Amino acid sequence: MVELSPIPADAESAVDACADALRLAILRGDLAPGERLPAERRLAERFGVNRVTVRSALAQLATRGLLSVRQGSGYVVQDYRRVGGLDLVPSLADLGEGDADYQALARDLLQVRRQLAVVVLERLVERADPAALAGVRAAIDAFTEVATPGADPLTVAEADLEVLAALLEATGSRVLQLCFNPVLQVVLRLERLRAAIYAEPETNAVAYRALLAWLDAGPDASGELDPRAVLDLLTTRDARTLARLSEAAPTAEKTS
Repeated sequence: MVELSPIPADAESAVDACADALRLAILRGDLAPGERLPAERRLAERFGVNRVTVRSALAQLATRGLLSVRQGSGYVVQDYRRVGGLDLVPSLADLGEGDADYQALARDLLQVRRQLAVVVLERLVERADPAALAGVRAAIDAFTEVATPGADPLTVAEADLEVLAALLEATGSRVLQLCFNPVLQVVLRLERLRAAIYAEPETNAVAYRALLAWLDAGPDASGELDPRAVLDLLTTRDARTLARLSEAAPTAEKTS
């Protein structure tokens, strides 16, 4: 069994602290898939907490699919690669395995994001409903107000999420919303990646204005969308983001 340190007395939530320690141990591979956890009593002793706290932490991880409960076997570690979701990506960044690992994580995340973005634009072409785009226009106006040189990346990212949420709403697709939302939230939480994406927020605003003009042109112009051209543009932007990441000195990752 991996070594587990006592939970600090000043921890904001002992349950969350226990769950975080076990989750990171699973992601690191210290707790292998199929491994059975010690009894609640032993875990409570190692963490320096009571059994109720441990039980709540285990239930939290079981709900997220990282642990399963087997009759007579207690809690068993699941393979997070098979059962986990995007909510685990910030935890992977927290592992501190080196900047190369962070770069790989960011690259994969950006790739998923841009592929989904193309699907969203294709759906908007199909709808081309000016009434549905009123929210998009308002969100882009709000984004432009905050997307100025030197703006706080978190503030810009939050405004960007509102634009993307409005675009997703305009598609009328609940499936696209449910697929895209976790990706957006992960990007928001990864501080270094967030700073690289919004290093020049005014260029993001220009791109949104161009998108809005394209949508306002109506169904005929919108039908000229070339998904490959859009994908090439997004790929170029993401390459610049990754270049900024590689140029920046690694810092401890934080979540918001």
